[in-house]
Amino acid sequence: MEKTLATSHTKRSSSPSSPSQSTAVSTRAAGFNRRTKQKLSDATASVRVEDDDEDDEEGVEEKIEALQTIVPGGTALGVDALFEETASYILALQCQINAIKVLTSFLERCEKDEMKFGG
Repeated sequence: MEKTLATSHTKRSSSPSSPSQSTAVSTRAAGFNRRTKQKLSDATASVRVEDDDEDDEEGVEEKIEALQTIVPGGTALGVDALFEETASYILALQCQINAIKVLTSFLERCEKDEMKFGG
């Protein structure tokens, strides 16, 4: 059996002298093929992830543009200022909703009182 190690100056050669050694060589080759296929699938998966990242970035940009059109004065703001203004805008809208609820309940009570008095 002749075996030499691969270095920069020598070539690796292997000539199996028995069937069991031939099986070991083919098993190693099969393992190599599986590892190679796994590495290739990992590489293509990482490319798909990068494509997904690009799609995510485009989706985020579209959402920021939509937010800029919803928030008053949002088109003139940068992203950080836009988020701060959005938070303030949401709080202002919540206050308006609460005020409308209070006025609505007050007017409903007034209408009920008028009905009691025949008005």
